Amino acid sequence: MEYPSMSKEIVKAAAESGIVIVHGCSDDLIEFEGAIKDEAGCFDGGKVYFNKSGFLEEGSTAGRLIKVFWDGQCEDEKRPFEATWEYETDIPHETFRMLDEEELYCKGIVFYLKDIDRKDQ
Repeated sequence: MEYPSMSKEIVKAAAESGIVIVHGCSDDLIEFEGAIKDEAGCFDGGKVYFNKSGFLEEGSTAGRLIKVFWDGQCEDEKRPFEATWEYETDIPHETFRMLDEEELYCKGIVFYLKDIDRKDQ
């Protein structure tokens, strides 16, 4: 799909199916759409924690983790990056590509909301 538009139809279908869509926005936000609707500041990457209601307050580590890589920047991580925004999590997920004027902008992820509580990860 083309950045920055996430069609209302896709978001609605994801919400109805219990799917969370994770992608970057601008140079400082991680966004959840679909079964969770929320956003959090993540300038230069980092780590965000969340639960079924959305992102947790900064400093809280009580929820699930997503590592956020912005333009290849993140503490103590050494790996090649293809996109401006990339994510890692141990929640079972699939990836998708978001383009900005035909260049890879974001390697987003999608996962089922129900998988947040899985204990086998």
